[in-house]
Amino acid sequence: MKFKQILLVIAATALLGACGGMELGTAQKTSPKGDAFSQALYKEYIALSKDEYGEGDYADSDLFAMRAIAAAGGKPTAPEAPDARPQPKRPGALIAKAHPRLVKALAGPGAKANPAAAARAQAMYECWAQEQEENNQPDHIDRCRIQFFIALAKIEKKAAAKPAAKAKPKAKLSPLTFLVYFGFNSTTLDATANSVLGTASNVIKDTKPKVVSVTGHTDRAGASDYNSTLAEKRANVVAGALTKLGVSGRLMTIGSLGENANAVETKDGMQESGNRRVEVTVRY
Repeated sequence: MKFKQILLVIAATALLGACGGMELGTAQKTSPKGDAFSQALYKEYIALSKDEYGEGDYADSDLFAMRAIAAAGGKPTAPEAPDARPQPKRPGALIAKAHPRLVKALAGPGAKANPAAAARAQAMYECWAQEQEENNQPDHIDRCRIQFFIALAKIEKKAAAKPAAKAKPKAKLSPLTFLVYFGFNSTTLDATANSVLGTASNVIKDTKPKVVSVTGHTDRAGASDYNSTLAEKRANVVAGALTKLGVSGRLMTIGSLGENANAVETKDGMQESGNRRVEVTVRY
């Protein structure tokens, strides 16, 4: 480029700047006041004004800057009317349809609850309309339109939300008892016993009871003192298995009733598989 051409470009740029783009500097020097919505809207308009100034659209830069100044003074302008700019037919119809939704949302409780989203919705609506009027930057049009609908959804959703109903008190669960059976004179857990304990541990962890009682029993075969010791060993085996399965030891109380609380009544000295058990009782 020759020197004379460079001078012409500089002169043209200076002339264009003199014709517009002067309001941005004034807006940036303005201290925003007013409520949270006004202050948030001020920031949104400043950003739009800067974008348009950077693209050389000084008229729209001035327009957004003046709206920023109004918002800074606590008197924000209403959303731009849908017919304020000439629009292509189909996009224009969508912009016009979105306008009453925006106005309604801005007047509702959602906007008051989320002023930043409300300001974003208004600014992005006007950004969308401005970019669609120019209709030469599809990515900018999409960005503004999408950001508008995201912000609009936030304040519409907030407005539609109903006060949370008071939680009903949970019904108290009845005690649950799991039975673990043993072989004669045995403290060994077989596959069936381990399956029962697996189920019991899941229930205990899911329902969070206040206490878990682990009580050992025997049948009436053998001496009473021996059976008392055997029942205690069985209870400890079950409690240990539950601990390994993730049940807190703090929940458990361990006891033994030996041959003194039979589930199946028998004569003394008689073997009975239904009495060789540990009862795991879950209480809430």
